[in-house]
Amino acid sequence: MAKLIGTAGHVDHGKTTLIRALTGIDADRLPEEKSRGMTIDIGFAYADLPGVGRVSIVDVPGHQRFLTNMLVGALGIDVGLLCVAADESVMPQTREHLQRLELLPVDSLVVALTRVDLADADTREIARLEVEELIASSRFGSAPIVQVSATTGEGLEQLRASLVEKLESAGEDSDDAAWYLPMDRAFSVRGHGVVVTGTLARGAVRVGDEAILEPGHVPVRVRGIHVHGEAVEGSERGKRTALNLSGVKLGDVHRGMALGAPGALFETRVLDAKVRWVGDHRHGQSVRASIGSAEAVGKLFLSDSDPAIAQLRLDSPVACAMGQPLILRRYSPPDLIAGGRVVVPIARTRRKTEKLEVVQESDLPSAILQIVGDRESGLPTEEICRLLGRAPQALGDVFAGLLAQGKLLSFAGLWMSPDGFGAGSARFLAALDRLHEKNPTQASVARERVVQEAVLVWAGKPLDRIVSYLAAEGKIDISGTAVRSASFRVQLSPRQREFLDRVVRVLESEPVNTPPPHEIARAVVAPPQAVEEVLKLGIQAGEVAQIGDGIFYTPSQIESLKRQVSEVAGGKPFAASAVRDALGTTRRYAIPLLEYFDSIRFTTRVGDQRMING
Repeated sequence: MAKLIGTAGHVDHGKTTLIRALTGIDADRLPEEKSRGMTIDIGFAYADLPGVGRVSIVDVPGHQRFLTNMLVGALGIDVGLLCVAADESVMPQTREHLQRLELLPVDSLVVALTRVDLADADTREIARLEVEELIASSRFGSAPIVQVSATTGEGLEQLRASLVEKLESAGEDSDDAAWYLPMDRAFSVRGHGVVVTGTLARGAVRVGDEAILEPGHVPVRVRGIHVHGEAVEGSERGKRTALNLSGVKLGDVHRGMALGAPGALFETRVLDAKVRWVGDHRHGQSVRASIGSAEAVGKLFLSDSDPAIAQLRLDSPVACAMGQPLILRRYSPPDLIAGGRVVVPIARTRRKTEKLEVVQESDLPSAILQIVGDRESGLPTEEICRLLGRAPQALGDVFAGLLAQGKLLSFAGLWMSPDGFGAGSARFLAALDRLHEKNPTQASVARERVVQEAVLVWAGKPLDRIVSYLAAEGKIDISGTAVRSASFRVQLSPRQREFLDRVVRVLESEPVNTPPPHEIARAVVAPPQAVEEVLKLGIQAGEVAQIGDGIFYTPSQIESLKRQVSEVAGGKPFAASAVRDALGTTRRYAIPLLEYFDSIRFTTRVGDQRMING
């Protein structure tokens, strides 16, 4: 993995001159910088170091007025090179820059005591002691201090050796991490089109890759890649990289945007970050947030449950990635107040007293299981992705693996653990039983009413899938959008009971060719509408089954017909005509009966014939 060195230090303490001595490259690229003799924007160079290879070097401005540009360069460096002039020693911006490096995910530090050719021995020693005292209280307390002169060459080899040692021990990013690049420049090259530059913050990019430009979610393609002026097929984290893009116009691209693999970046106005505070801060104050190459203004909101979590609600959208470093400053004066990393790229606005849910697991399967937990209402894909700072497509294989292992259940994108679903479905069934007890004469209950009674949040397609799942398990019966417990039977009044019994006796008088409702009405001397209503009650009570238009059977009749059809089949395929003839009936009864048997999976149709299942 490529590494990045970033300079820091007080204005005019020799950073750019030292880089030129190390690399032979003048990192001051703007005419204004050359005329002023100081860096006002970030500059770039590279060096070939033994055992490490080609290393990118970013030269950042030291002047307070160009602090934002300093932060653009400092975000993402592995080893900081703090430059302190031996003839001036520690200055206010030296302290400020060291503080910023401490807040950023910089692995280590090397201090260059520059311009030693302009200081006598005593001045050098005083400067060295002051630097020692400065870094002793920081997390870089053991950083080497190398006395060096870019003019005479003194200490340059020792400085290179110290940089190599620190670079070799710097941490590595995962090779499979989705790449992204905060853009610090955008321009057009004749014959090639739009080119953007930046330091690749994560992962690896190759020619031909599809990418997304944020904010704006603009799809583009990487036509070409240059690293340190050379055309290459790919680039990796830590390298200064220029990407030639297709699919976008120069007017739509500007510094502050970011480019990344699909799913690597998010456009957001509200994000949560875990930070370390170094300055006074208060709930609701205006702040400046530096993230990637962007600076955004917004409001800071704190949390009672975790003082290290800062929620930023920004005035304009920014691009950010999960785990991306950021710096927070007051709006005015722009004093530093905190630094840290993004933990929820797309956060929901919350109250200060609200309990936080922040997941920082690198093991994605474990993180998903932790998030889903044993929630009885489950958690949708979008919410899991939001909390993990990942796009759904980036987690597809992880979800599939957890599903295959039986660690999660999915209902149209609603995820539950087996224990969570077990508890949730138990609540649903218990609520259904309670509603049946309250309304014993009502055959079924609207499923949404059951969900409300159970205090669950199942709805829409996930509810469709859950209800179908419970029905397949034999726990409920479905009637349109209503459900009933599989064990529930409608309670009839004495009058309804007596009337249904009379109707059933008429039905059972004909074992196959049962009479339709209007004939039953004549037999029991009752209006046809009354017979139809009591037949509906019989169906709801499980005492009658309707298998076709005007065709009804009792359960005992259906069992008898199953036996007769099995005898007709004799273990072999059979035609509908054979059943018709064996039962002594007509197609009006035989076809609906066989279709009913197909629906309850007693038979299976194969072409023009059927087979008895099992």
